[in-house]
Amino acid sequence: MLTSLDFLQQGKPWPPPTEADRLERYAQNRLLFEGKHEQVYKDWIRLLREDQQAILEIVLNWHKRLTLLFADLLLGEPPRITAGDQDSQEQQTVERIIDDNGLFNVAYEVAIDVPRFGTGIFKVRYDGRAIIEGQQPAVWFPVVRPDNLKEITAHVLGYDYETEEPGAFGRRVKRHYLKTEVHEKGKITTTLYELRNGTTIGEIVEQEEANTGVDEFLVVPVNNVLTTDRVTGLDDYSDLDSIIQELEIRIAQISRILDKHADPNMYGPDTALEHDPATGQWGYRGGGKYFPVGQGEQPPGYVTWDGQLEAAFRQIDILMEQLYILSETSAAAFGQLKSGLAESGTALRRLMMAPLAKVNRIRMRFDPALKEVLWLASMLEKAQGMAGAIVLEDIHIDWKDGLPDDEQELTQNEVQRYTAGLTSLESSLRRLYGLEGQALQEEIDRIRSEQAGQGATELPPITLPPAEGAEEGAGEE
Repeated sequence: MLTSLDFLQQGKPWPPPTEADRLERYAQNRLLFEGKHEQVYKDWIRLLREDQQAILEIVLNWHKRLTLLFADLLLGEPPRITAGDQDSQEQQTVERIIDDNGLFNVAYEVAIDVPRFGTGIFKVRYDGRAIIEGQQPAVWFPVVRPDNLKEITAHVLGYDYETEEPGAFGRRVKRHYLKTEVHEKGKITTTLYELRNGTTIGEIVEQEEANTGVDEFLVVPVNNVLTTDRVTGLDDYSDLDSIIQELEIRIAQISRILDKHADPNMYGPDTALEHDPATGQWGYRGGGKYFPVGQGEQPPGYVTWDGQLEAAFRQIDILMEQLYILSETSAAAFGQLKSGLAESGTALRRLMMAPLAKVNRIRMRFDPALKEVLWLASMLEKAQGMAGAIVLEDIHIDWKDGLPDDEQELTQNEVQRYTAGLTSLESSLRRLYGLEGQALQEEIDRIRSEQAGQGATELPPITLPPAEGAEEGAGEE
């Protein structure tokens, strides 16, 4: 935990030692997400082969699959963001900022970082217009008050890199540098340091301070699970590592057993041997080894092992159950639906209760962060004097659940509400078709016109299909 900017002084180690564990975990989780598990789970070699020559044969990249699942449920169906009426200047501004930055793609990248690192980072800057971009948490170093770790006093973004520069006698010399951006409320201080031996902060090469005109930080973190004694969020991978490692080991061992017994050795009379003129040796052409047995000789025995693979498969089932529980998912989240379990949208949502609850928890963090990012972008454009810039004061985000809609079920629900007088035609059409403004009014006018042409004052009666499980003819006299 960093409580001052002293860690950026000359002679201090880089990166700060207090952040070493966090950065190491980030590096490991990045490898897991990319499927390079053998670089993290180094005990595999010892467990799979005593001669330590084996490599992992099967990688089950649950880390990536789970991370993308929650990002898809959160942003796979983009939310609707409004800041005013359809044709208002505020709405046009928010739509322009979203389109200019590809905001939903940027948010998707940050949403991937939240479960795998525990924290995702938005950054806002100005370059002729407001630019919203994601930052990797490995370059983010929050500075907090010593007496209140929940109050951040500065966000430091630090990037170390190596470059080649001209040296004496025409030779190229490698040099290491550290570039930092210290984000404080209202200003950003950018500094370039020499980095001695790639690990120690040296002299300042150049420094620049800029006023942003916005009395807020231009760095917005989005944390995963956060507790009262933490500055950064908890990642999702730590709880699953041991289970996924055991699954990969167990399945790889089963695969090796099956491969080993798929090519058995043979024994029989030596008359079956053939002479190889190239080598001068006698042998048998077959898949495995052949043991010749002479007259009256005892045939060699072969040590066999009953693998009891049923027990191994049972262990895999138990591990999968624990994986679903700890990852807050279910088989339904991956399309493994048994017949009759999800015959309607409501039934599917019941099976997805755990994943949806987790997405809602992530959404609680994302909603204020996205609103703040859009507000900061508008404030920055206004402060920099961009023509036509206005400040977005009232931003609303209509989130989706990421599940496919059951059109028949939705229509039935709206008809029942309208028939019972519990909703208006306007509200029903808005929910069913997402219509707004002039498009909504035109659709209402067309419906009313058709009703008038039929001589009706109410919507024509609609016959609903029988409820699920209802027997045909039930209730008939």
